[in-house]
Amino acid sequence: MTEPVKRRRYTSSIPRGQARRAVLAAATALFAEKGFAATSIEDIAEAAGVARPTVFTAVGGKSAILKEAVDIALAGDDDPVPVRDRPWFRELLDEPDPRRLLHLHARNIRMIGERVAGLYCAVESAAAADPEAAALWSSLQQQRLAGSRMVAAALVARTPLRGDYDEDAVTDVLWSVGTPMVYRKTVTGRGWSPQRYEAWLADALCRMFLSD
Repeated sequence: MTEPVKRRRYTSSIPRGQARRAVLAAATALFAEKGFAATSIEDIAEAAGVARPTVFTAVGGKSAILKEAVDIALAGDDDPVPVRDRPWFRELLDEPDPRRLLHLHARNIRMIGERVAGLYCAVESAAAADPEAAALWSSLQQQRLAGSRMVAAALVARTPLRGDYDEDAVTDVLWSVGTPMVYRKTVTGRGWSPQRYEAWLADALCRMFLSD
């Protein structure tokens, strides 16, 4: 269960870069705890310890804050480097052993789930009523699909697969089971440790795709 967001007292003067980090950290926790619709700009400002106008000048409105928070959670930081160029993703693509490749994929999915699962649920819930959240949700699904296809292509290039799996089928499976929703249901909902989730996912993918 998500820990309650701790409120901080309003600070009248704060450097812009620090304000941005404070706003995004506060919004990330609030969106995961309360959801997008139930979180107000006032809530974010109070939790971040800044004035309400500072939220807008530091990041933007709620939809802009949600998008930035998700982008940072997916990548792991706010450096302008796409996920596909991150060392942890490049390590997977460069791995010659197919079994190790799938274990690295499970590790990456676990890391992303730890950072983004709560926000993902917030985006999905908001998408039904907020057009900008809906656009973000659609973009996230396309990004996950593209990432899943890159992993599938790397796997297919390294080994014959079990049964009738081909690149398209592997892409669909990776896209389906790799959603942060599965991480949230098993780890947050059922109390699995992140390590158990990672080991289960790696084992399941190896059993599905690789010959003994």
